[in-house]
Amino acid sequence: MVRKDGRSVPVVPSPYKSSFGGNRPKILVMHFTYGSSAASSAEWFRSRQNPGSSAHVVIDRDGSIIQCVSFEDCAWHAGTSSWRDRHGNRLEGLNRHSFGIELSNWGYLQKSASGWRSYTGAPIADPVLAQHKNGNPDETPGLIGWEPYPAEQIDAAVEVARAIVDAYGVDEIVGHDDIAPTRKWDPGPAFNMQKFQTLVLGDARSSNDSDTLSVIVDEGLNLRSGPSTEFPTVSLLARGTLLQPLERRGRWLLVSVMKNGVPFSTGWVHGAYVA
Repeated sequence: MVRKDGRSVPVVPSPYKSSFGGNRPKILVMHFTYGSSAASSAEWFRSRQNPGSSAHVVIDRDGSIIQCVSFEDCAWHAGTSSWRDRHGNRLEGLNRHSFGIELSNWGYLQKSASGWRSYTGAPIADPVLAQHKNGNPDETPGLIGWEPYPAEQIDAAVEVARAIVDAYGVDEIVGHDDIAPTRKWDPGPAFNMQKFQTLVLGDARSSNDSDTLSVIVDEGLNLRSGPSTEFPTVSLLARGTLLQPLERRGRWLLVSVMKNGVPFSTGWVHGAYVA
């Protein structure tokens, strides 16, 4: 792969690949590595200790890119997975129907006396506090910490994704947590999927058709940890606060609270008080 500035992307080849078998993948799947760096993830993808996983590219927090599998080959990034694509086709085992991008990111964090840390103990500044749309990985209710994605990393991911779209006609972008919702949480609530889809595909082809909402009551709106008034209040949202809807349950909406265009926290609001 060659970047738009003419630089060649370094390659750390993974043996964990196969043929697309005549398929023409039209889906891009976004992941987080749950790791420290792109280099360490790329080395894992070629390690003999690896039970068999890979991705087409890994993108580090500073925007540097490593290619592990050619886009002409099938990378083993999706595992057990299923999805109904935008054309109505039910797909099982997304490896041979998709390309995979891994973003270096610790994912969900652990609370400590001094703040939020990765599972290795690395401190994470300014985490996104959110509840995952599929339920938190530690099965606790309410908000937990997630490592944010730096702008340089997102910019590089947009560059790679646009190159894949242009070369292969990809028309849908999803998360690993969309195609394997009972076992995966990446790229997680810190990743603004709707914005990413729009940056890569444009408004017309974004696979998330939900509009941004805002709080419309002067006295503010309670953001709750669950879809009823029985759940505790997480925060009071001021009138005009922008929200990205993620899921509807009856008259309640799971939303990401937006700050400077990126998700800041996640919780539930009553749909009567947003528009």
